[in-house]
Amino acid sequence: MITSQDLDESQKTLDALFEEVSSLESRLSGGEALDVGGNAVKSLRDTKVSFGNPSNNLIRLTEKLFKDVGARLTEIHKQQMREQFDFYYMTITLSMQPGQGVEFKRIECSLNLGPKGKEEPVIQAIFPKGEWRELLSLGAGLNIGLKGNLDWGVEVDPIILQSIPHFPGQLEANVTNKNKLNAFITTPNYTFRLGNTDIAATGEGNSECFWRIEKPELRGGQTIQFGLVFKVPKGQKSIMLTALAAVEPNINWLLGTLRNVYEYLSDTLKQLFLLKDEERTRKERLPIGIYEQWSIQLPS
Repeated sequence: MITSQDLDESQKTLDALFEEVSSLESRLSGGEALDVGGNAVKSLRDTKVSFGNPSNNLIRLTEKLFKDVGARLTEIHKQQMREQFDFYYMTITLSMQPGQGVEFKRIECSLNLGPKGKEEPVIQAIFPKGEWRELLSLGAGLNIGLKGNLDWGVEVDPIILQSIPHFPGQLEANVTNKNKLNAFITTPNYTFRLGNTDIAATGEGNSECFWRIEKPELRGGQTIQFGLVFKVPKGQKSIMLTALAAVEPNINWLLGTLRNVYEYLSDTLKQLFLLKDEERTRKERLPIGIYEQWSIQLPS
């Protein structure tokens, strides 16, 4: 996974690349404004990634909440809520404003819950996950609910459902028509506008979770809402949250914009573009992102 140090090193590389390219293009064009390469690097550096407030949708989950909407908790979760753990639902919003014309290859987001040790939070469920790929790629408004087994269910308009010939076996039981989902509805009108992407996600049973979204279609401002259910030992008042998100440009796209000046670049930068994708370290993938930490008071 990408680290905050990778983001810092990537920014230094992009700054150096911008200085070289803008100087070369200015010299080659007789002092005129930036050409294709300089504009491309500037657009990449102008890309903004930010997190929303993780306390915005933070909710404590109780038996009464599920009972009020007709969703029956499983016996094991009832027992845990009564004797061992307090359960919570949280979303964190990732907003991206790509620079003009930039082509991206990947989005990554990681969340790390603390403290560690006896008070370590445990992640129960995360959203989205890979099996939702076909449904999310439609870009339709979805009502996402938390069912009694603390897994996700989705309400979808029947017309939209008809456009999907089949679901993966593990997903079919979790999708229903609008207004027929017995669940605690937490995220109405969920929209995933990144196109037909590949999603990898992991984290259940740990205090860390991670999403990787391949081949996103970023045009203009985009927002993704990541959701998780977690539990803490009964009576715990707060948690620590460390979050990192990064977008990675398509290196082949960037190289294509530099064709007029590539032969004049420094050997260090030339070597960067000669690497195959699988040979690149995290920082050499030129990620742009954000790293933040919060101390979060848990609602009672």
